[in-house]
Amino acid sequence: MEENRATTNQITTLFTENYDLVRKSKTGFAAKRIHLLIACLFTGKGETIDLETFSKINQQFKTALGSFTALTTNTRVSIAGLLLADDHEKTSVVDHVIQNYQLLIGAGFKRTEYTYFAAYLLLKYPIEKRKQIASRAREIYQFIRQDHPFLTGNEDVTSAVLLAGLPSEERPEEIAARNEYYFQQFAEIGLRKENSLQFLAATATCLYPNREKAFIQQYRRVYRSLEEKKIRVKPLHYVTLGILTFLTQGEPATDELLALIQQIRTQKGLRFEGAAFQTALALSLYTEQRVGEMSQEQIESLMISIHVLIAIEQAAAVSAAAAASAAAASSSS
Repeated sequence: MEENRATTNQITTLFTENYDLVRKSKTGFAAKRIHLLIACLFTGKGETIDLETFSKINQQFKTALGSFTALTTNTRVSIAGLLLADDHEKTSVVDHVIQNYQLLIGAGFKRTEYTYFAAYLLLKYPIEKRKQIASRAREIYQFIRQDHPFLTGNEDVTSAVLLAGLPSEERPEEIAARNEYYFQQFAEIGLRKENSLQFLAATATCLYPNREKAFIQQYRRVYRSLEEKKIRVKPLHYVTLGILTFLTQGEPATDELLALIQQIRTQKGLRFEGAAFQTALALSLYTEQRVGEMSQEQIESLMISIHVLIAIEQAAAVSAAAAASAAAASSSS
């Protein structure tokens, strides 16, 4: 292990410390997995969460939007954590997220919690370019939807915003065509055709200005090395593996990664969260470490997209579970 890379014990100790802090925060009824995700955000940066500022940002959203909003508790808490982890601490940043949301609505996107995640992603662009990026994102979204009319949904606004930041000389239809190339190539090596694959395709499209077939083969090598070690690769892992593949040029799963996965699975608060979620957190933490070694600004930006994807999937899963529980209670009464 490299000298500047934290040990497995150091990572898991900091993770436990951050989780204990977050679960004591005044964040209403946010799901446990959202608290775990936020703990992962700060652990990946090698930091301890500033609980006071985190709670303050969360409250600012509540005050600004009130009760009647598409911003659910889980999404609000996730974005508050993302903002703080990404060093967006100024009071005005909450207003900027809300303004970005309105820009995306004006561009034609729907009023959903996913649009708030996309509004967060818009923060990385200069203020004067955000309206243009939102419009360009809508164009790209429409082309992607032509390829996958039944698969492409509200959550794909995040992929569209990510892709809209590519050089302006690339036409939206060219970007969508490259995105489709990666989607089909990844499907051919065994990945499931679902929304996580669309996000992976968007990530690859951002990483490479051309159709890079070697990247597909490198990804396949990493994917298979995990499967050989009895680590089942699920859709929640697709994007993280894509960035890890890019960083390591297809380096098979290392002993350090496998040790971290096993240790995360035994941590307090994680034992009953399911192997897929546990592995997702471990992969994210490990990839953050590798990003830190290489100091690649492009990848650091995409790591935020990983966090957004995990937050989206967990927020959606929590909402679906709540709806199923409510339906069961209604039918039994």
